[in-house]
Amino acid sequence: MPLWRFVPVADENDSAWQDRRIWHGVVVRAATAAMARVIADDAEARRVRGAVGNETRAYSGGFGDPNLYWVERLSAEEAEHYGGHKGPEGVVAKGESTRPRISVYAGANAVQPKAPA
Repeated sequence: MPLWRFVPVADENDSAWQDRRIWHGVVVRAATAAMARVIADDAEARRVRGAVGNETRAYSGGFGDPNLYWVERLSAEEAEHYGGHKGPEGVVAKGESTRPRISVYAGANAVQPKAPA
């Protein structure tokens, strides 16, 4: 089964991140790039703040958004670093995350989301 690497392509100052963490180095084993997006999105830890006003509490990770991440297939040589193309479907490298530079929470009384413990 192929391995797929997620490459963040939106600038860290882009408001499209909507306070989602920016992941670097995430590698997923999946049959297709589309399935890799689904697996990565499901695997991302979610912390949802309370709703304000007429907001929805639904949370969607950024892995499904092609404007935030490109997905590239790893070559056979690169795949060997992660155990090759054989193995179960799932995340094989969690990667590291950073926060976007711009927050959608604005104002003097803004409530910032807390980082996972």
